[in-house]
Amino acid sequence: MLSARQQQVMRAIVVDYIRTAEPVGSRTISRKYGFSVSPATIRTIMADLEEMGYVAQPHTSAGRVPTDKGYRLYVDALMDRPQLSRAEVQRIEERVGPSTGEVGEILREVGRLLSVLSPYVAVVMAPRLHEGKFRRVEFVSIARDRVLVILLADTGLVHHKVIAVDEALAHEDLDRMARYLTDLVQGRSLREVRDLLIAQMAEEKAQYDRMLAQALRLGVKALEGEAEADVFVAGAAHIADQPEFADIGKMKALFSAFEEKSKLVKILNDCLTGEDFKIFIGSEIPVRGIQGLSVIASPYRRGDRALGVLGILGPTRMDYGRALALVETTAKLLSRALTRQPT
Repeated sequence: MLSARQQQVMRAIVVDYIRTAEPVGSRTISRKYGFSVSPATIRTIMADLEEMGYVAQPHTSAGRVPTDKGYRLYVDALMDRPQLSRAEVQRIEERVGPSTGEVGEILREVGRLLSVLSPYVAVVMAPRLHEGKFRRVEFVSIARDRVLVILLADTGLVHHKVIAVDEALAHEDLDRMARYLTDLVQGRSLREVRDLLIAQMAEEKAQYDRMLAQALRLGVKALEGEAEADVFVAGAAHIADQPEFADIGKMKALFSAFEEKSKLVKILNDCLTGEDFKIFIGSEIPVRGIQGLSVIASPYRRGDRALGVLGILGPTRMDYGRALALVETTAKLLSRALTRQPT
């Protein structure tokens, strides 16, 4: 347990370092934060904090910087919880308000907005196709040998996939096939649909009904390789503005991680099961290549059902209070909008 004075000094170190990205000295704390004790006393307290692992000294003559352990203490016990301004809340409400638009586009807009309102990277994990129940299937001919398959789920997710076909199909035939598949798969999960389509293809009726067989083949092709969640990333260039990532090697590793969506999914998946936000700080992140960052993420819902996760990635020296306010407020407003959205 830290004393009240140690907590005050620790908080001052974190707040100042977040603002300046410069190691914090005892005179800075004494002058800027109104401590009634001498710089020498503050130096002693800082040395104690270093011994406990909450701060580190980059080199002998420098001040202190928070460690991951120090940031964790700050987030859990010392951080202020600011509120967004009314104007910011209204801006989020306007972007995520109830809409008949596709959920995928709404989520992309949420990511873009988070990256604008913060100097960090925004990530939004869309609902997985296999977590929803199918509502409707549509087929659209886009070329003689290409058909666009549109799958609509009760999560609001709209999945598109272009499928190669052996012959041109008339609009009327595609509509008939879509109606047949919709009746067949409506209300079923992805796993149930896959098993059902494969079983139907083996039945005698499909051997003699050419159009039925074509519809089943299109359905199976449309669902191939769709187990992974999609992740929208916005504002990745913000990382280049942070002094911590001036090193080209670090930058390359981070951008590689952003491109390898499975790494982001692994982090965000951990946030799906909880009721509240989660904060991962530096070395706490269970994915190599992103451990120089911190992540604040929260699930968004339709009713009581968690659909996906949105969050912010930034340096461990991020403004946690501001970032958390953005994530929590956006997740809450998005959940409200999705719950009100027609299904």
